[in-house]
Parts: sequence; structure tokens; C-alpha cells
Amino acid sequence: MWGDIAIAFLLAFIVTFMATPYTIKIARKVGAVDVPKDQRRMHKKAMPKFGGPAVILGFLVAMIYLLIVKSLENTIDLFGPEQYGMKLLRNVFRWNSHFHFLRI
Repeated sequence: MWGDIAIAFLLAFIVTFMATPYTIKIARKVGAVDVPKDQRRMHKKAMPKFGGPAVILGFLVAMIYLLIVKSLENTIDLFGPEQYGMKLLRNVFRWNSHFHFLRI
């Protein structure tokens, strides 16, 4: 159990670490940077404000890894009588419907 959690933590760290440079490039392309305009700003050069997607991607990869491993070990039964998998999917789509204004 603790080994799976440690692997998930390391997986999340590695994915986030590897995805961060790409999110920085995307932030510069779309203009999601904080440009210092006055002396109140802490940074002296433009800083990207788009780090959230890298962190979310790392979290999702780690959670998917844990769900797959726990399902293979029969520690959690996603589609058994309790139907955790269907409840999870239903909540994901319900959560997505709250943010309908983000759809293109």
C-alpha cells in the first residue's frame, strides 16, 4: 500500500516537473504572463501565470495510476456492487457541467 502511494507521489512529481516547461511556453504564447509595470511588483522580468495545468496533470496521472493498481490488486472494485467507477464518472461529468461557460 505505501509503496503504491510512494510511486504515485513520485509519478505526480515527475509528470509535473516535465510538464512545467511546456506550460511556460504555452503561457507565453497565449499571453498569460505577469509583466512588471511598477516598483510594487516582486519580479523584475515577465513571469508566467499558467502553472496550474501542470499540477493538475500530475495529480490526474497519479490518481489514474492508483485506480488502475488498486483495481488490479482487487483492493477496490470500481464496477462491483457499489459501482464506485460509475459514481466517479457521474461526479466528473456533473462537475464539468458547472463549468459550461469554459466550453468552446
